[in-house]
Amino acid sequence: MSPEEDELLIRIDDNGKGMNADFLETVTDPFSTTRTTRKVGLGIPLFKEACELTGGSFQISSEPGVGTSVTARFVLSSIDRLPLGDIGETISGLIGSYPDRDFVILFSNRQGDKSVFDTYDIRERLQGVPLSDPDVYLFIRDYLREQQEQILGGI
Repeated sequence: MSPEEDELLIRIDDNGKGMNADFLETVTDPFSTTRTTRKVGLGIPLFKEACELTGGSFQISSEPGVGTSVTARFVLSSIDRLPLGDIGETISGLIGSYPDRDFVILFSNRQGDKSVFDTYDIRERLQGVPLSDPDVYLFIRDYLREQQEQILGGI
């Protein structure tokens, strides 16, 4: 986040299976999905629209067997910028839903303040207690909320 530059940058990288070039060209279309249980995929198209409504930008790149990278830039002062919501609740729910995957969450600002949360490190310290344990879930949620407030100013 950079209030001086009036921007919020969200970057998501994964080391998953990636997408081929043909699918990557259609991934921002709401009627493009790899799911077999429904015929629409709204996550990426809505994310793209949200940042572009503010005058920001959206980029996605992917390589099969390597992973995918999404970069979204929002104009902070735009009247059309939707609130981020509860980052702690969202990410802790995601972590609890995929207990076998590791997540690295980085909060940073242009002043050099940053905080890194790595589920691999947390899992090591918990010595067998699952990340989906209710007490662990509450700790993760509250910690991420605190970091959002301290590093990003609560936006």
